[in-house]
Amino acid sequence: METAFLFTLTTIFIIESVFEVRYYAQVRTIFLRSGRAAPTKRVSRIIKVENMWSWGSWIFLILMFILPERFTFLLICIITLIETWVIYELRNARNYAEKINK
Repeated sequence: METAFLFTLTTIFIIESVFEVRYYAQVRTIFLRSGRAAPTKRVSRIIKVENMWSWGSWIFLILMFILPERFTFLLICIITLIETWVIYELRNARNYAEKINK
């Protein structure tokens, strides 16, 4: 049962990672098309969080292979939860960027 749950969370994390890259690229594209030199403070904060999380997720993934197996379950739960929050924020940033640049 635990293996199936870990597999499911890992699959969700991989799918969310694809959406993270997509939303990030869309936010950058919106501001490039709008002609603004820099994104707003709100969007800049979200982009900064996304960049920090990008590095943090790699560290967590490496730790999954180094740490004992009993920590794998906890790490994948944390990784998936944070990834979900980052996706939510990036989606909101994309919607906000589209709204202010119309």
